[in-house]
Amino acid sequence: MIAARCSDVWMVYNSLFSENKLALRSINLEIEENQIYGLLGPNGAGKTTLISLMATLLTPARGEIEILGMDAKKHVKKIREKINITSGNPNLIWSLTPRENLRYYAFTYGINDKRIIDELIEFFELEEHQNVEFNRLSTGNKQKVTLARAFVNNPLLVFLDEPTKGLDPDIARRLRKKILDLQREKDITIVLTTHYMAEAEFLCDRIAFINDGEIVAEGDQNKLKNMLKMKDRIIIDAEGEIPLLDIDGIHYREKKGQRYTFFVDNSEQRLSDIVKEVSKFVKIKNIIVKEADLEDVFTELSK
Repeated sequence: MIAARCSDVWMVYNSLFSENKLALRSINLEIEENQIYGLLGPNGAGKTTLISLMATLLTPARGEIEILGMDAKKHVKKIREKINITSGNPNLIWSLTPRENLRYYAFTYGINDKRIIDELIEFFELEEHQNVEFNRLSTGNKQKVTLARAFVNNPLLVFLDEPTKGLDPDIARRLRKKILDLQREKDITIVLTTHYMAEAEFLCDRIAFINDGEIVAEGDQNKLKNMLKMKDRIIIDAEGEIPLLDIDGIHYREKKGQRYTFFVDNSEQRLSDIVKEVSKFVKIKNIIVKEADLEDVFTELSK
């Protein structure tokens, strides 16, 4: 089953005082159920607008959106009963405790099951803080409560807009693991936006890169890397200047100080040729071979 489908979706923000802004253009994508789908792109690319449309918070200027098999324009109420959304800006009721916040939001879905709240508090490790006012919690614990709120209605589809934004690296890693564990445990679909390539690599089954309101690439991580012929990196620390090399299979080269990075289609095939050619010009101090990551793909697609 397809959890979410966008067909030729356009979004325009109208303004009385300035030129209308085209936020999204001709978005076409399908998100299968029971997976984590990532939306990546620079600030202002349209990521938050796209999930707001899929979460029925906005209406597209043109095109069709289908959520859980239902038309997003005709079945808003039914869709909202089965989805949830949260962002990386913790903004719950500040005077209430985590437990009271979760109970309140559960009530808005007509849910009065104490076990659901207990399970979420335990899962997100909030037992010690469950009776502390929200405004007195640390940023990390505020974000835990915010994430827990997104699951109070046992949704089939959850939208997470930059779920680890601004968190310390250790807390962010733990929350990513929680998101992954919860998705696997409940077999739900999660759509998330992020600026962190490591987060996308760890969590996402498939990824769409958005730039200037358009999807510029889509697929699983291997497909995206192979699409740009960026399978491997050969990193060479050298004493001296390495000129541009005319060798088959080199996608492009980066230079930072005396460290040169060659992006190649296959390191096993290209390593010996590159080392042989580089040795003609400089003394090689160190060689590292790494698989290209999503940050490399993102950098290339954003050019």
